[in-house]
Amino acid sequence: MLLTIARRIGIFAATLVAASIITFLMLSILPGNAARVALGIEATEAQVAAQEQLMGLDRPLYVQFFDWFGHLLIGDFGTSTVSGQEIGPQIGDALAITGVLVISSVILALLFAIPMGILSAVRQNKADGVIISGISQIGISIPGFLFGILLVALFAVKLKWLPAGGWDDPGDDFVGFLEHLILPAIALGSVQGAVLSRYVRSSVLEVMREDFLRTARAKGLTPNRALMRHGLRNAAIPVMTVLGLQIASLLIGAVVIERVFAIPGLGSLLLDKVALRDLPSIQGIVMVLVALVLLLNLLIDIAYTIVDPRLRSAS
Repeated sequence: MLLTIARRIGIFAATLVAASIITFLMLSILPGNAARVALGIEATEAQVAAQEQLMGLDRPLYVQFFDWFGHLLIGDFGTSTVSGQEIGPQIGDALAITGVLVISSVILALLFAIPMGILSAVRQNKADGVIISGISQIGISIPGFLFGILLVALFAVKLKWLPAGGWDDPGDDFVGFLEHLILPAIALGSVQGAVLSRYVRSSVLEVMREDFLRTARAKGLTPNRALMRHGLRNAAIPVMTVLGLQIASLLIGAVVIERVFAIPGLGSLLLDKVALRDLPSIQGIVMVLVALVLLLNLLIDIAYTIVDPRLRSAS
C-alpha cells in the first residue's frame, strides 16, 4: 500500500510541474506587456525597457520560468504589477473564503446526495423513488448561477430573510457570517448534489445485483441490512471518483457564484486581476487552483487504496 501511495505522490508532483509549465507558457504568450501595465499607457519605450529589465522580463523564457517556479515552491507569489502589493497574502485571504464556501457546499451536497441516492435506488420501482430521481434530474438541468439568482430573488428580495450578497468575517459577526453563507452554499452545492445523487443511485443499483449481496440475503439478512453491512462500502468506490471531480467543479463553479453573491473569494480575485491584466497575480491564482484540483485527485487515489482491499493486496 505504501508503494502505491508513493507512486501516486510521484505522479502528482510530475503533473504539477507539467501544469506549471503549461500555465506559465500560456500566460506568457498572451498579448500585452506586464512592464507597460505596471507603468501605465503613457510610459515611454525607454521606461518600459528599463522596467522590463527590473522585472526580469528581458531574460530568456526558461530562466523566467525557473525563477517563478522556484519562488512558488517557497510560497513566494511575487508582487502585483498593478498595485505593487504582495500577491501571496491576497491569495491566502481569498482562498480562505473560497475554502469555507466550497467545504460548506460539499457538506450540503453529500447530505442530500447520499441518502437520496440510496433511497431512490432501494425504492426504484416505488413512487417516492421515482419522485426523488425526478427532483435530482431537475437539479442537474439548472445552472448554479441561475439557481443562485432565483434564491436571491426569493429569500433576499421578496421574503427578506437573508442578505443578497456580501461576506462577514466569522470572527467579527458569526451570525452574519452564517446568514451570508447560506444562499451561496446552497446555490453551489445543490446542482453538484443532484449530480452526485445520480451516481450514488447507479452505484447502489449495481451493487444490489452482485452475487455477494444475494449470498448475504440467503444467510438471513434483510435486503436493507445486507446493503448497509456489505454493499455500501463497495458502492462508495466509484462514487469517490465522481466526488473528487465534483469538488473540482465546485472550485471552478465558485468563480461564478462568488460574482453573483459579491463574495471576495478566489474566483472574484481572479476576475478582478484579469480585468486589470495583472499577469503575475493571474499566474499565481491559476496555479493555486490547479494545485488544489491535483491535490484532490491525489487524496481520492489514496482513499481508493485505503477503502478497496484489492488495491492494497496488489501493492
